[in-house]
Amino acid sequence: MAAREQALTRISPQSAFRVALAFSLVGLVAWILATAILYISLDFVGVWDKFNSVVSGVGSEQVISFGMAMAVSALVGAIGAIAMTILAPIMALIYNAVVDLFGGIVVTFHSGS
Repeated sequence: MAAREQALTRISPQSAFRVALAFSLVGLVAWILATAILYISLDFVGVWDKFNSVVSGVGSEQVISFGMAMAVSALVGAIGAIAMTILAPIMALIYNAVVDLFGGIVVTFHSGS
């Protein structure tokens, strides 16, 4: 079994942007689906009815509905996706600058079974 080492010495900021965009969009969809499943599960056991009755008993008419939960979830997820997409190329530039000073990450590849 032969092994060889390769050093990762440069990450293209454009490539980091594309990969981060793809990951953040997939993560946003997963986040929204998880929120929907959690809301429906809690609604099934009656948590939201009890919570909304307590809130309305205090004097507020604001209730947590499915639409409100999804809107807040989409907003938080979109902010996270945008932040991740913007930070990825910046981190690639920082990585490239650090690699010039200290060297890259060394990865060992093994061939064979």
